[in-house]
Amino acid sequence: MNEFFTLTDLRMDLAYPFLFLILAALVLLLCVAFCKLSSKFYLSSSLWALLVSFFLSLSNVNAFGLQSRAFFGTLNNDIVAFCAICVILLFSFLYLLMDKQEHRGEFYTLFLFMIASLMLMVSSSNLALIFIGLEASSLALYTLIAMQGSKNAISSALKYFSVAAVGSGFFVLASALIYAQTGSLSIRVFFHYAEESILLSGSKTLILVLCAIKLSLAPFHFWLRDVYYASNSNLAAFISVVPKIAILVVLLRIFSFYPHGAIVICALAIFSMLVAALAALAQKDAKKMLAYSSVVQSSLLVLAMVPIFLHAEYVEKGINSALFLVFGYWVLFAFANYGLFLILSLFEKSDFNSLNNLFAKNPIVAFALATCVLSLAGVAPFGLFWGKFMIFQTLILSKWWYCALVVALTSVLMLGSYLRLIIHGFFVKSEANFTLKLHPRQKFVLIVCVLVNIFALLLML
Repeated sequence: MNEFFTLTDLRMDLAYPFLFLILAALVLLLCVAFCKLSSKFYLSSSLWALLVSFFLSLSNVNAFGLQSRAFFGTLNNDIVAFCAICVILLFSFLYLLMDKQEHRGEFYTLFLFMIASLMLMVSSSNLALIFIGLEASSLALYTLIAMQGSKNAISSALKYFSVAAVGSGFFVLASALIYAQTGSLSIRVFFHYAEESILLSGSKTLILVLCAIKLSLAPFHFWLRDVYYASNSNLAAFISVVPKIAILVVLLRIFSFYPHGAIVICALAIFSMLVAALAALAQKDAKKMLAYSSVVQSSLLVLAMVPIFLHAEYVEKGINSALFLVFGYWVLFAFANYGLFLILSLFEKSDFNSLNNLFAKNPIVAFALATCVLSLAGVAPFGLFWGKFMIFQTLILSKWWYCALVVALTSVLMLGSYLRLIIHGFFVKSEANFTLKLHPRQKFVLIVCVLVNIFALLLML
């Protein structure tokens, strides 16, 4: 065996960031089994594990650069993987900070397993490893949703599991078809296979169905509203950001060399945006409305990725405007969404009437609410305005101006949904008395979210 390769050839260092998280999760699992420790111990240990994983990723970039591979080319240390890992670790860290619920040790163990699986998924260029990361992270997420304890949480987790299981079956079938045609599960072989056949076209369609389910694009979005409503508001914020950036990276890797699929993806994204924007107008609950908002934002970013699908050199050049668009927009969306869900977590209910008289009771929180809402709506000069400006510029310069018109239409429709939050928070009076208690960790996260949304342009320069 040593005649063919050595352990040095495997370059285990590139796997250290997510292997460390798996090791930390196993240690916490042993602590749960044999020790009685407080939730603060598990929280602080998880936070430190995420920090160490981040510094291990930085160390790999410093040692090997952004063009290195490991495990015979199945793991990538490229710019796409590094940016995705940074986003995953950052918003996982912020989620743990802003979630003031005291969870059992098993919660943090599953959480670290999930983050490690997501990091594996965004780093891999092999369909088998992508599937392992996808399933491991999904199973952990289903359990975290069900651990909320309520009847709605369990039923929502089961609905999510049922729909996602179908998508996973499609992915396995697609992988089998690709292997039958090319004799390999490598995405690179898949990209550069000269002959386009019915098997490859069918496999790309099946993978697109999985990506649509995971990104909750219409008509595969019907599970999302119940999951958001049943989950804790902070967990809903996490679900809206972190797992989706991982599947966006998979979509970017697999379809970047598939120009014929751009038309199909564009049509699906446009249909999804319109359906979700209209459905959001009919909602009476803020979390349900934000579920459809998440569908619109995911569809918008998928639509913006169409020029990347048409021009494969975007991915090959490393740091470029296309990748800046994808990750920059999603980070701005994540900060706005995190801030808004954090504020909603302070209320017992999530209907719009719960926000009544917020400005009179706590003007600082009301200001933070308005900042995050206006950012999500794309109102200047707040965060997502600049993200949407980049998307408009990309679509128009790529001669997809009709897609830009659809984006403008859905933005106007969503503005009506977002403004309901501000109307209830600032202008609807209520005699109900309530007090909003923010934990110091939550205050820190909320301040960061507000500052990023206000000074987004300076951060992007």
